[in-house]
Amino acid sequence: MRIIAMSDSHGDFSKVRRVFEENPGAGCYIHLGDGARDFEEAGWLFPDAPRRSVQGNCDFGREEPLSGLLEIEGKRIFFTHGHLWRVKDGLEELERAARERRADVALYGHTHRAAADYREGLWLINPGSLRNSRETPPGYLALDITPAGIVPVLRKI
Repeated sequence: MRIIAMSDSHGDFSKVRRVFEENPGAGCYIHLGDGARDFEEAGWLFPDAPRRSVQGNCDFGREEPLSGLLEIEGKRIFFTHGHLWRVKDGLEELERAARERRADVALYGHTHRAAADYREGLWLINPGSLRNSRETPPGYLALDITPAGIVPVLRKI
């Protein structure tokens, strides 16, 4: 099954829409915060797409949860924006939270930098930001859960 994760769209609805259009039929689409409204609007265009989202530190007045946990094909996926676990200072707190939840994958945003780290059976993955910046090109994550294992692919948009 393919999971599409994106983060930090910060009002760039066109990029969120493009991710949906480039990945029809994914098993789940996840937005990791700071663009909850963009993701909600894309849901109106793709109403049959299974979607989950969390609130980021810039999603003022939103009611999305601060984290979520999915079990897909026997794998547990913990997802959050990351600010509560201070991911800009390192991944130790996020890793601890993911292990407490017995997760196989922890998805996070907030830093605007794409990264995929594997630590003793746990993937820690940031899809990067959908928003253009001087530091990093916009991107998202295609995460495949297969019988052979978990395959993360960071994609540019």
